[in-house]
Amino acid sequence: MTTDQPSADPATPAPAPPPDPDGDAVVHADRLTVAYGSFTAVHDVSFRIRPGEVFGLIGPNGAGKTSVVEAVGGLRPVRSGTVTVCGHDPRRDRDAVTRLLGMQLQESQFPSRARVGELCDLYEAVYRAPGSAAALLETFGLADRRRSMISDLSGGMRQRLALALAQIGDVRLVVLDELTTGLDPHQRRETWRSVLDLAARGVAVLLTSHAMDEVEALCGRVGVLRAGRLVALDTPARLTEAHAGPSTFAVDLGAPGPGRPADIEERLDGLGLTRLPGAPHRPEFAGSHPADYDRLVGLLAHAGLPPSAVSRRTPGFEDAYLRLVGDTAAKEGA
Repeated sequence: MTTDQPSADPATPAPAPPPDPDGDAVVHADRLTVAYGSFTAVHDVSFRIRPGEVFGLIGPNGAGKTSVVEAVGGLRPVRSGTVTVCGHDPRRDRDAVTRLLGMQLQESQFPSRARVGELCDLYEAVYRAPGSAAALLETFGLADRRRSMISDLSGGMRQRLALALAQIGDVRLVVLDELTTGLDPHQRRETWRSVLDLAARGVAVLLTSHAMDEVEALCGRVGVLRAGRLVALDTPARLTEAHAGPSTFAVDLGAPGPGRPADIEERLDGLGLTRLPGAPHRPEFAGSHPADYDRLVGLLAHAGLPPSAVSRRTPGFEDAYLRLVGDTAAKEGA
């Protein structure tokens, strides 16, 4: 597991904040352990989230993401270790943390007979931020729904309402559990922009998601959970570099016949690349660096085959994630 260091990846859309030598973290989890009776859902998990940082927490279903989120929000007691929000214990200092924390949970539940405007008024009163909901409702396309009953909203609208309510007030931390579930592509991109705006204002964000493109686009650093343990913590770019695996090259040789050199497969094997399982007329190889592609293209050119016979696949962040969580990702859909 990598050390808990701030991100320095210039390609990340949400740049990580500068180093925090004084330890002024918004969230500080130290050997956090959460259990349900005899079952331990989260084992000794440690991380920090700094002001203006979007921190991703990912893993298969059952890996412990929601347990961590609920512990941070004070909704779940911890078995051992500690978690603080701006120095406060989320359960012991409940009133203080409530005013610092906005939460959008995967299963947000609202009173079905309440109106959107009534919920906004309630949140504005709790967070002492009168009138702040209007701009958020406009951002999430709900400005004309203030008088609508919650029961009349679609699932996507309820999700957008939860996102708006999570940002009311002068919050220091916003927790987003499965951020864009139920949103169409346009709403999804608008929601991403809202998250980046939060970070730009210095608000810390804790985000969980199964959408790796979302995590890669938004998060400065990512913690990967497997079976309740933090198995990696780093920037998406560094996790990809360290764990995604080699590039693969597929060579379309065509069916045996007059146009195919008789010794082409032996010559390909002579390059020293790792051959992967595949059809005989379309062998696949693992390569460790771009020069391997050039060697393949050069060999085929000498054999009279076009460069287009080679297709290259470069692994990405999702590949790194799948390698880190192993077969637990395959079992989650079982």
